[in-house]
Amino acid sequence: MSKNSSKMKFLTKGFIISFIFLILSASFIVLLIINHLFLPIPWMDFLYQFLRPWLLLFFYNYNIYVYSGVFISYTLLLLLYVFGYNLAKVRHMTGSIIYVFSLLGFVLTTFFISHYAYASILFNQDITLNTRLMLLMLFLPIIFALGLFLFLVNTDFLVFFKDLIKARKIWRHNKPDFEIEVKGKITNININTEEHIFNPVPMLIIAQYLQTKGFSVAWFVRGAFNHIISLIITYLTGWPRARNVLFRLTGMKIGENCHISQKAIPDPLLPELIEFEAGSGCGIGVKLMTHNAMNIQHGSFSFGPIKVCKNARIGAYSVILPGVTIGEGSIIGANSLVSDDIPPFSIAFGSPAKVERKLTEDEKKLVSKNY
Repeated sequence: MSKNSSKMKFLTKGFIISFIFLILSASFIVLLIINHLFLPIPWMDFLYQFLRPWLLLFFYNYNIYVYSGVFISYTLLLLLYVFGYNLAKVRHMTGSIIYVFSLLGFVLTTFFISHYAYASILFNQDITLNTRLMLLMLFLPIIFALGLFLFLVNTDFLVFFKDLIKARKIWRHNKPDFEIEVKGKITNININTEEHIFNPVPMLIIAQYLQTKGFSVAWFVRGAFNHIISLIITYLTGWPRARNVLFRLTGMKIGENCHISQKAIPDPLLPELIEFEAGSGCGIGVKLMTHNAMNIQHGSFSFGPIKVCKNARIGAYSVILPGVTIGEGSIIGANSLVSDDIPPFSIAFGSPAKVERKLTEDEKKLVSKNY
């Protein structure tokens, strides 16, 4: 069974589990309302009276101990993450296992405490039953969405953690050799392995090299968070300046008066290599790729910076490949594939993009306007 099909099964299970929880919670709330306001349900009263003392103990009387335990767990997991992250700089496999384990613990603890807090609403004796029922209905869709999200993130970390555990022997005894090849602005990491590049050993070798260039030792895990931030930016932000602030959090370099349109997708693994100079921008759906793992050699990983110079513009749904510089004031037509540098003050489009003409002196003055 392929890893993709396994992951799809995990995703399906996550949705099914969250959906079942949603249906059960909604049904329970509806039955409570019916029993409390309209028609008594004998079996529900019996079940509630039988379980109530134990549930009150766990969800109300002892909840301070539960919350304290969760706080202590978060503190220990944070310390474990810091320790593992720093250890990964010298002992890559061991450190990676430790900090991924801590992230897995964060997700599982958050999943538990969010559902515990939701269930505790029903047993809170300090507020009326009507208020409790209202709060349960209000937070039901939120807890469903959060539960689904946490299940998917947990699947990501769990599969990665299991793969790291399996790869320990290879890392210790049969770690493959690799060589670095620099061609212009593109750096190639060629690993002598039969494994696909997106397996723990090749990925840790790449991380080991990227660390020497100042990148995060946890760059691959960080890429998952960058992807989440990109989704938030894509679907929940409308104001361009707000998007610029959020994109800068991922490491992108964005100058003044830049306009990055909706659905623009920066490379989640190496966004630090993307730079927009002042006055530049891109249209809807532009993809900015700073890495490439789809080479002839399975063990090859290449990366290079993307620079969009001052007042340059990229048309909607274009794709910019690693190592490309788009010169000052240049304009890229929509749906273009840019694989080579574009000189300043040019109009280029196509797949691959080719320079069709230079801007006139009057056009240069318009494009070079300072805001």
